[in-house]
Amino acid sequence: MTRRILAGFLAVLVALLVLVVVPLGIKISSQQRDDFRSNTLAAARGIATSEEERLGDRTDPADAQARTTSPSVAAGDGVIVLSRDGGVLARAGRAVPDSVVTAVRAGVTPHVPDGVAVSARIGPAQRPLGAVALVRDSEPIDHRVHALWLALAAAAAVTIAFGAVTAAGLARWIGQPLRGLESAAARMGHGDVTVRTEVRGGPPEVRSVAAAFNEMADRISALLHSQRTMTADVSHQLRTPLAALQLRLELLADDSPDEARAELVDALREIARLNRLLDGLLAIARADETPSERALVDIAAVVSERVQMWQPVAQDAGVALATSLEPTTARLTPGHLEQVLDNLLANAVDALSPGGRVSLSVRTRSGQGEVVVADDGPGMTPARRMAALTRFEGDRTARKAGLGLAIVARLVEADHGKVNLEETAGGGLTAVIHLPAAAEHGATSAAYLRR
Repeated sequence: MTRRILAGFLAVLVALLVLVVVPLGIKISSQQRDDFRSNTLAAARGIATSEEERLGDRTDPADAQARTTSPSVAAGDGVIVLSRDGGVLARAGRAVPDSVVTAVRAGVTPHVPDGVAVSARIGPAQRPLGAVALVRDSEPIDHRVHALWLALAAAAAVTIAFGAVTAAGLARWIGQPLRGLESAAARMGHGDVTVRTEVRGGPPEVRSVAAAFNEMADRISALLHSQRTMTADVSHQLRTPLAALQLRLELLADDSPDEARAELVDALREIARLNRLLDGLLAIARADETPSERALVDIAAVVSERVQMWQPVAQDAGVALATSLEPTTARLTPGHLEQVLDNLLANAVDALSPGGRVSLSVRTRSGQGEVVVADDGPGMTPARRMAALTRFEGDRTARKAGLGLAIVARLVEADHGKVNLEETAGGGLTAVIHLPAAAEHGATSAAYLRR
């Protein structure tokens, strides 16, 4: 924006200078040349007057020539005095071209390529005694015109330089608060609702926009805090009656006949699903909070640890867990990757039948860390994969995901990562998590790989 303001200001300034300086220079140059010609003509007339006094009323050209002396001329001028019949009476100064003499004899305006040529009549118009032709070098006027254009160009250059400095200051004055506002808006777009922008610099309109942005940020922050608080409070408050209801149903199921027990078991499953939904709401509420300071996390070590924790659950469900780990690190919010892996493993184990397989791999691709969780279960259709990462739109028929995948997406995005759901070759679902890799590998990955 600074460049555009500077370019626009200078373009307008240059256009004004061209519209003012060029016509002014042309007018002054033309006026000086006209004055130069007028002065030359006045000098020629002065010589003609002096020659008229010398010639007097003599009518014999030979006698007139004998009595006429050379007129006095300025340096660089050339003068020739002609009689009434065109004869040359006197010469002075620089050589006068024959073309000038011919033009004066014919009564037309003389011209020379390197100066100014004028003619003046000697005596009255009814009976002239002769004529004077004056040729003057135009080098002095050419120098003056050249100096004039140099002065105008120098003044224009100084004006443009001053305008550039002024425009740069103006552009910074306008652009700096706008850049701050842009940066604050970008940070807020990435989830930092605590950011505010400066409202003291720039034009009044920019300050008004900055103040409106800060007010909007305050309201958004208050609304998000209220929403997260309400979600957390509701989730916590519902746990107690749900736990009591679950306990009563379990006790009732133990003392009920088989038919009633089956219905009670289905009710307990729904309560368990409701508990998972509350856990998901709490996890999303925590993920939506202002991100804490990220730290260097050993991805391979975390994956290996979570696989060990889930191994007993997977064995009870008849599901095999396999890993392929490369030393990879990333800067993540502590605890986020563990929650991501827990949700993915829970969804995969719930979706697979006995004999299924879940493969976890860690690798580095194009400067980013990747965690791949692939299973050979029923998978998802493309439409369901697209909706699974959105809250309350996950697939609850082919997968018992609930909010699990939405939680995964939110936690990964909070650390500036990305989640892609793909179809496993041969059938199943593959979750690819892209994480910004750190510059150095941690030492813990090698220890876990050796184990």
